[in-house]
Amino acid sequence: MSVSEILTSVKSNPYIILNKEELEIFLACSTKIKEIDTCLSDFIRILKYNDEIFFQEVSDKNEILLRKMNSIDEAEKLLKERLDFYDRKWDGCGCKINYYE
Repeated sequence: MSVSEILTSVKSNPYIILNKEELEIFLACSTKIKEIDTCLSDFIRILKYNDEIFFQEVSDKNEILLRKMNSIDEAEKLLKERLDFYDRKWDGCGCKINYYE
């Protein structure tokens, strides 16, 4: 898929699944606002392309997901939810991950 095909698809679906090459194409032409290594499931990224905000993550099925967000605040809220979820996965082992270092 080209960037224009990715944009068309992600704007008409709740999310899309990308392959690694498509992700690299999209990353190359977008600005990374935030990139956090989950230490469990690759990176979570908030991206900006042409004044639009996108959220990229990897699912538990190892699918690369991309979704368009309505605002940076909405993307930050989803990021917090995801990081809270990953923190709960560490419960019981005594580990604490600082995602902001």
